[in-house]
Amino acid sequence: MYVHIGRDNVIRKRSILGIFDLDQASQNKDTVGFLRKAEKEGRLINVTDELPKAFILTDDGLVYMTQLGAKTIAGRTAN
Repeated sequence: MYVHIGRDNVIRKRSILGIFDLDQASQNKDTVGFLRKAEKEGRLINVTDELPKAFILTDDGLVYMTQLGAKTIAGRTAN
């Protein structure tokens, strides 16, 4: 099954390792460092032109920034 994560982007449900609320996660310096490193290494994929609300970590090491909220994405994975 695939999960729509914003715009025209979908990812495989089983490849999702975690869905994180950006407001909450960005308060931790380790998370901020992780996101900076992912961006520097080209593993951060921004799927929005808007302010991102959440990020998704997948099993291939990619990080997707999305305008959708973490609860919205989690709800889409529940089916």
